[in-house]
Amino acid sequence: MFEHYLALILSFVFLFNIRVLRAVKCDFDGTRLVNNFNITGFLGTWYELERTTFHWVDNTWHSQVWAFKRGNDGQLYMAYTGFSPRTQSCTTPNTGLLSGNGGAYTLTSKEGRYEGALRVAYTDYENIALVYMCFAPVIQGTCDRTTVTVSLLSRTSALYTPQRSVLMTHMDLKCVEDHHLNQAMTGLCREPIPTIPVGR
Repeated sequence: MFEHYLALILSFVFLFNIRVLRAVKCDFDGTRLVNNFNITGFLGTWYELERTTFHWVDNTWHSQVWAFKRGNDGQLYMAYTGFSPRTQSCTTPNTGLLSGNGGAYTLTSKEGRYEGALRVAYTDYENIALVYMCFAPVIQGTCDRTTVTVSLLSRTSALYTPQRSVLMTHMDLKCVEDHHLNQAMTGLCREPIPTIPVGR
C-alpha cells in the first residue's frame, strides 16, 4: 500500500514539474543581438561545446557541428549534425535554409517546413559565438522554455574559461541560467557539408 501511495506522489511531483517547466515563457525577441551583424564573417564551421537540454532532454545531441554557407544565388544554408545518445551514432547531416538579417533568422527545411528561429546574441567571428534557438513558432515575441536551446559555440572543439566568461556576460535570455547549460562531448562527428542545389 505504501509503495502505491509513493508512486502516486512521485507521479504528481513529476507532472507538476513538467507543467511548471512548460509554463516558463522566454522573451525570445527581447534579447540583444550582435550590433551590425556581419553574416559573411559568421559563415563557416562552428562546434557546440555547451547547450541547454530542455527540448530533447536525455537525447540532446552531443558533438554538434554547424556549417554556414552562402550559395551562388545569395541564399544562406545551414548544415548540421550531432551524436545521438539514443542511436549512439552521428546523425545524417541535414541542410536547411536561413532567411532573415541582422542576427535574427528563420531556419526552414529545403521543402519549406519550419525548423526553428535562430538568434546570434554574440560573436567575435573568429573564435566564439552565443546562439539562441526556438524550435517552435515564436508567438508574440515569446518562446516556451521547453523548446529553447542556448548554444555556446567555438571555431574549434575547445572552449576556454576566459572565452566562456565572455559568452556568459552576453547571455540575456532571462529564462535560462548558467546552471541550465550542460557540457557536450566533442570530436565525435565530422563537419557537415551543406547540400546546395545545382545552380545555387
